[in-house]
Amino acid sequence: MIAHVASSGEDSGRVVLQLGSRSPSAVALSAAIRIAQAFQSEIESLFVENQQLLDCTSFSFVREISLTGRWLRSVSKEEMALGLHLAANDARRQVEKLARQADVPLRSRVVRDEPLRAISVACAETGPWNVVVLAEPLAPGDVGFLKQLMLEIDGATGLGLVGPNAQRCSGSAIIVVEDMDLLPGMLMTAERMAALDNGSIVLLLMATREDQLAQMEGQARLLVAGRADVRIEPAEIDRGEAAVVAETLRRLRGGFVIGQYGGLLVPDEGDLRPLLAALECPLFLVR
Repeated sequence: MIAHVASSGEDSGRVVLQLGSRSPSAVALSAAIRIAQAFQSEIESLFVENQQLLDCTSFSFVREISLTGRWLRSVSKEEMALGLHLAANDARRQVEKLARQADVPLRSRVVRDEPLRAISVACAETGPWNVVVLAEPLAPGDVGFLKQLMLEIDGATGLGLVGPNAQRCSGSAIIVVEDMDLLPGMLMTAERMAALDNGSIVLLLMATREDQLAQMEGQARLLVAGRADVRIEPAEIDRGEAAVVAETLRRLRGGFVIGQYGGLLVPDEGDLRPLLAALECPLFLVR
């Protein structure tokens, strides 16, 4: 599937920015803004008051633990709801400030639901050309949530996310190429992102066999036809070498990584810790 967002006014999609706390990642917010700019789209910030958190307060054994771990206390449903309300207002103000500075149209709303269902409903309401951006950094334990997002959400062509060590959105647009059939569409997305900074594009070719990698490199060179703004980097990766994939990306120091879900870069099963630890820029995933 081609990663695409409908332009503002088309009423067939937008960037859906999913928030859930008062301290979203600044890099994730910037990524949402830049995707909207690249596609001349609008943003809908969707703050999800997690129904599961509210339901937990009905259990007497549930306690709130401070960030320092020095104290814990019981919490009522009313206190939890107030905390979420304040967090939604804080997050909205942060997004509004960035959207004004970038001149990106913005709509904001708050829903009370489970995050996955809230995103699914939002994408079904206006689609099919949506891109979802997660405002909070993805954690290694979120592998199941990520799989559900990529496989079950209709009306979304891509997913933007960051890891806990995200630092920047500027720099080369890196396309992690595993399936040559997806390269033309991914290249169009990379061109839009790179144009924001007049930047370059890196085609990081990944395969598990040397002969396969050589064939991919030949096809890639035909496609880009000697373009000065595109660099080709072959990388032979043994299956299971997640740390090698992560280190390769870290070394390239890109501003945006564009890749496919379910392959060497982001397997549908397995450990995401090396990748998330190495990611210093946003990751834009397509199916």
